[in-house]
Amino acid sequence: SQASQGVILIPWSRVVAVGSPARASGDDAIDIDIDLICNIASYMNPGDDLAGLCVAVGSADAARIRTEYLRDNEQYVAASLAKLKGIPDLTTGWDSFCDNLHVFDKCRDNVTAWMQVNTGWRARCTDEHMERYRGAPLRVEANLVFNNPAVAIEIGLLEVLRFHVEEKGVDVNRRFWNGFNSDNEDMNDFLIELALVRGDMRILEFLLSVDGFDFTSMTEEGDIESLEHELISRCFDEHRLVNEQC
Repeated sequence: SQASQGVILIPWSRVVAVGSPARASGDDAIDIDIDLICNIASYMNPGDDLAGLCVAVGSADAARIRTEYLRDNEQYVAASLAKLKGIPDLTTGWDSFCDNLHVFDKCRDNVTAWMQVNTGWRARCTDEHMERYRGAPLRVEANLVFNNPAVAIEIGLLEVLRFHVEEKGVDVNRRFWNGFNSDNEDMNDFLIELALVRGDMRILEFLLSVDGFDFTSMTEEGDIESLEHELISRCFDEHRLVNEQC
């Protein structure tokens, strides 16, 4: 170890949790209680340091660290959302969105991991919160993800979108929600339109399957570009054909 300003620095390669079957390399491994390790990890930013700690303690203890790190850690979700800032709205910046699709996918994976630990996430979705977040772009807050179906579509969170529609009664035929990087609170997009641009067939198929989905009323308003109109029509016809065959 090294001393720096009175603090003893311990290389993670020598750390091993008490009672762990995994042992650090060498004979000078330092046993530290797993609860203490989890507490230390809670102050780390996700990245090389946290990953190095997880590697050092072994897979079993790493799973415990991961769980405790994510528990009630709203900042983890907010930090994932923050990386989406500046990427143009789906319907106004198609090329830029495609170039940054991996950022949205990473955000989806992070939030999904958080939801697996924080299974009570549905309680965060309230009528008051949904009103607060429906037209407020660039709110880098964890609750945004669970209270705005447009943002759920952009990120690719089918489970959250399903909850919004089936449990909270979100109208899939209504233009009401703004996406994360929307710069105009008066410009709302159809959820099906956002799903098409996102390109996640799971979400697109779910919206098309919702009882009462009315594609005709949307196209009559003339709010969907001709190319998108054609693509959505094709998906809708295929979905209807499958249902008829079943």
